[in-house]
Amino acid sequence: MKLVKFNNDKSMFELSNLEVYIIRSIIGEVYAGVCVDAEEFEIIHAIEKEEVLKLKHDIYAIYKQLNILGDGYLDN
Repeated sequence: MKLVKFNNDKSMFELSNLEVYIIRSIIGEVYAGVCVDAEEFEIIHAIEKEEVLKLKHDIYAIYKQLNILGDGYLDN
C-alpha cells in the first residue's frame, strides 16, 4: 500500500491485487459474522500471515504520515 495523493478531505492509495484481496477477505469475515482467528483466516483465504502484517505496517505508516490518529496512538 502506498499513499499516492493527499489533500484536505481525500486521500488516494495504490494497492496491489493481493492487498485488495486481503482487505476484501477481512471485511467479508467481519460482516459475515464469522470472525475466525488468524490461523483459520490464513487457511480459508490462503493468505500468508506475513502479507497481512505487511499491509498492517503500511497502513500504520500512512496513518502516522497523515497524523490521522494523533501522536502516540500507534506506538504500541
